[in-house]
Amino acid sequence: MRTEDLTAVILLGGRGTRIQGLYPDRPKALVPVAGKAILQWQIEWLLDAGISRVHLAAGHMSDKLEEWLKTGPVPDADITIATEPEPMGTGGALKWNLPHVGRSPFLAVNGDSLAPELDFTYMLDAHNSTDDAEVTMAVAEIRSADRYGTVEFDDVGRITAFREKEPREHGWINAGVYLMNTSVLDDIEDGKCVSLENEVFPELSRTGTLFAHRTDGRLLDMGTEDGLKAMEEYLTK
Repeated sequence: MRTEDLTAVILLGGRGTRIQGLYPDRPKALVPVAGKAILQWQIEWLLDAGISRVHLAAGHMSDKLEEWLKTGPVPDADITIATEPEPMGTGGALKWNLPHVGRSPFLAVNGDSLAPELDFTYMLDAHNSTDDAEVTMAVAEIRSADRYGTVEFDDVGRITAFREKEPREHGWINAGVYLMNTSVLDDIEDGKCVSLENEVFPELSRTGTLFAHRTDGRLLDMGTEDGLKAMEEYLTK
């Protein structure tokens, strides 16, 4: 399987409460960053890796997303969209959007972050060559990791623990990009609100089927005002 065969699902169901006060008239995905919506940056990032099939798992203000898509912002991408009937969490949203996923594995991406130097081909090769891997999570190294929970993993990349936010000089954090086998979603009840981060991933860690893929370079996260500013500075350069 090549990156060109992947479908990327961008998770856009959240309300973006930490940044909504700055842009109350639009969903977080359409917040402008260096002259473009963050969603456009994400889709172009995926296209650069050869990933052209993109599905938007929408929720809050999805009508604004549909209007934006009519403008043809990224003509080279094959973009579909579906709106969850009620908030389902990241895991529940993926289960509800499963008919749009296609082949296994697929790519799931959080809707508020970019890892510009992530090598999707290398990540896919690592996932496919690890027999036990149900999910491969991109992780990024960060200094002064006290603002984030961190991920711990062994020498082969098997994730062994998630640590809560506490003062650390450095650590590895979830970069919000996941290669997932569709079988991961089998046990999620239809219509149930389920969190990947708080429910699905800890269970996969216990069974030894969740792996980390280290990416060099920065993780850009526009979920806060400071994060938005840092992302804009990086993309402007």
